[in-house]
Amino acid sequence: MRDSDSLKPTRIKAFAKFFKSYMSLAGVVAAALPIPVAAFRLLPIFASQRTYFAVYVSLYCFLALAFCFFARHLLSRRMFPMRGLVWLPLVLIAASFACALGYHALLDHSVREVQSAYIQKGIELTDSSKILEGTDPLEIPHAAALFGLYLGIFLLAELAFVLMALKEYLQDVLGLDETELLR
Repeated sequence: MRDSDSLKPTRIKAFAKFFKSYMSLAGVVAAALPIPVAAFRLLPIFASQRTYFAVYVSLYCFLALAFCFFARHLLSRRMFPMRGLVWLPLVLIAASFACALGYHALLDHSVREVQSAYIQKGIELTDSSKILEGTDPLEIPHAAALFGLYLGIFLLAELAFVLMALKEYLQDVLGLDETELLR
């Protein structure tokens, strides 16, 4: 290793510094967001799913962040010149929104199914918050689909954040300015 190399920051530090300045760590925050969302009950969710949804979703968001950085060289071939991945962040944002809509629709449907099961047993329980808090994990209708949609909300948004930041990072690394890209 040359002396000048020891003074240079490592690639991950350089990326983290750029990422922090570009996105103010929004990608990292997005990856960690499911934990406080679950802890502060900001989204309706069956209580028995709250902890593992937060853990798994954050894990997969951090893995997506790491993978995008790992694959940055391959991705850069699609980002420059302006082709290929240019619309992907918008598609990911729209897909995240669709997952949010789907999650809430399926959650409502699941709560109604649990209500119906209680009514068939002769138990009059119409309060959805009590159903969300008291339903056994084995009795949650569509539990896997709920997890998939919940994961999609955060993971797709995370990927959109990371791809936008990665493009800016690669533009900076390649020394491309805005006027060069516009031509």
